[in-house]
Amino acid sequence: MHMLNFINSLILFLPSLAPTAALPASGPDPPVQSRPPSGTVDHLNAYCQMSLWQHGPGQGASWTGWPLSFSSDPKAGFNVDANLNNQCVNLFELNPSGLAGELSSYIVTGWCECEFFARVECLEGLFTAYNRRDNSLWDRKGVDNRIQSYRCWYTQHEQDFNWCTITWQGVEPNSFKMINGRKQVVWDKGPRWQDVIDRGRIGVCRSIPDREAEEWQAISSVVINGCTCNFYSDEGCQGDGLGSFGNAGNTIVKDSFSPLFFEKGIRSYMCFYPVGLSETPRTDYDIAGHPGMPPEVNF
Repeated sequence: MHMLNFINSLILFLPSLAPTAALPASGPDPPVQSRPPSGTVDHLNAYCQMSLWQHGPGQGASWTGWPLSFSSDPKAGFNVDANLNNQCVNLFELNPSGLAGELSSYIVTGWCECEFFARVECLEGLFTAYNRRDNSLWDRKGVDNRIQSYRCWYTQHEQDFNWCTITWQGVEPNSFKMINGRKQVVWDKGPRWQDVIDRGRIGVCRSIPDREAEEWQAISSVVINGCTCNFYSDEGCQGDGLGSFGNAGNTIVKDSFSPLFFEKGIRSYMCFYPVGLSETPRTDYDIAGHPGMPPEVNF
């Protein structure tokens, strides 16, 4: 699939998701007993999303939905419902057909943390989950087939973040050749550089070096370690953007068809505390644990 088509299927952009103020992460239950809306989830963005299964993923009784939202429609923004923040929810209320006391797998993603309990009304805590999944709770002694309730609260886990890195590989045109009857550009490697994002740069728009001044024309790959970033075709991080990538681990964004975002070109980007499931460990630590260059991506 061409990268630009792939981008269109990716996650919603984080600036429109972040609420203006964080909700409290603890405290008594609010007086209004709301219940989270069920709906389709993708576990790819900053919305708090949850999937629960009686057996393995997609097996048995299930529930998927938005634990902190008053609506499952992402067009409403982050749409945090204060009545759901830190609100206890019993599993039998979500699905009376086999979840309570039989839960064996789950996924929790987005800017929220959830605690699971062995008794109704959130008594006898078992564990908490933040951007985490477990497909086989039966491997965890004392947890499988015990969960009766949960509560979630809004958080970005800022305390766990120190820095993240964005590593760029630029390319420049060398010549042209015919491939399958079409004239294609032959690209050479251009400059490779890294940006380090600390807490003070979270949510701050950054421009990449001027393409003409640096004598390069496009980006062939971006390696993101430890955060989630939006990319834009203008210099002010405005508009619909080009895509959003990254999590707490290592993410390589590469276009196998032509240099990344060649048709529009990356002009700016903005990074946030990481969301989503981390499939690959970070690759940007040097021997002393400081920011280091990750391995080069095959060109």
